[in-house]
Amino acid sequence: MRARRLVALGLVGLVSVSLACTKVPITGRRQLNLIPAGIMNDLGASTYKSMLADENVAGSNNDNQEVIRRIGKHIAKAANRKRYDWRFNLIQDNQTLNAWCLPGGKIAVYTGILPVAKNEAGLAFIMGHEVGHATANHGAERLSQQLAVLGGMAALYLYLDAQTEMDTQQKEIIIAAVGVGAQGGVLLPFSRAHEKEADVIGMMYMARAGYPPEEAPKMWTRMENQTGGSLVPAFLSSHPSNDQRKANLREWMPRAKKRYNRSSKKHDTQQTMWKKSDFASSGGGGSKGSGKSSSKKTKSKSSGGKR
Repeated sequence: MRARRLVALGLVGLVSVSLACTKVPITGRRQLNLIPAGIMNDLGASTYKSMLADENVAGSNNDNQEVIRRIGKHIAKAANRKRYDWRFNLIQDNQTLNAWCLPGGKIAVYTGILPVAKNEAGLAFIMGHEVGHATANHGAERLSQQLAVLGGMAALYLYLDAQTEMDTQQKEIIIAAVGVGAQGGVLLPFSRAHEKEADVIGMMYMARAGYPPEEAPKMWTRMENQTGGSLVPAFLSSHPSNDQRKANLREWMPRAKKRYNRSSKKHDTQQTMWKKSDFASSGGGGSKGSGKSSSKKTKSKSSGGKR
């Protein structure tokens, strides 16, 4: 009976959702989403809690965790989403080159991507890119396309209400769609248009936060060198080529530099902080004070991220 009521509620909600277009920040692209922001934020919070419970999350006394949270606060301020409940966490997994941001500002960065970031500015771009996916509502666009498979808005209410009426595939699709990307064999990569858009938004956010935007295309060069051109991590799967991404960033670079010149930081944010040799083990090295939280340690997932 409860499930039937939720189905009815979902159908009513789906019909009543306004089909108004909204503008993507920075690029100004018009988009059409069926999922209300409140629902997406709740999905982000619920999924974030579930994902971190299965990861080796660094403790608050971990040096790199402190850097993640400090840079995250600067990017969050640049994004200017006052209704977001921002959270920033470092996952100690040296084999995973990944980072992700769920709707509502729930961010995770894997230690495996830190050598690619190399410095504060590189990490600011990676985090800005992930935040760009969230503020541009890419997850909502993607999830809207999955409503028919899920069974309508009712499935989202069931997920949030932790009901068991949902089958495994429905749950996996929701988890993948809101931003994690690859989960349980379900892969819903962001489109090439979304990726290029998140690059631009991320570069603008990092510049507004005081980090030199010239580091953005350099990060993609390092990513290419790190993978040797043979391994395509989740961070890059089904995405534009590095050359395309760098060309797109160069096109927007003059505007990014103007933002940076108004807010550049006093200290050198391009000084090397992380090297591959610092993360030689499969765990979460590379930092003094590597205290861990109570989250569980699981095996590393080379394809467990969204980009």
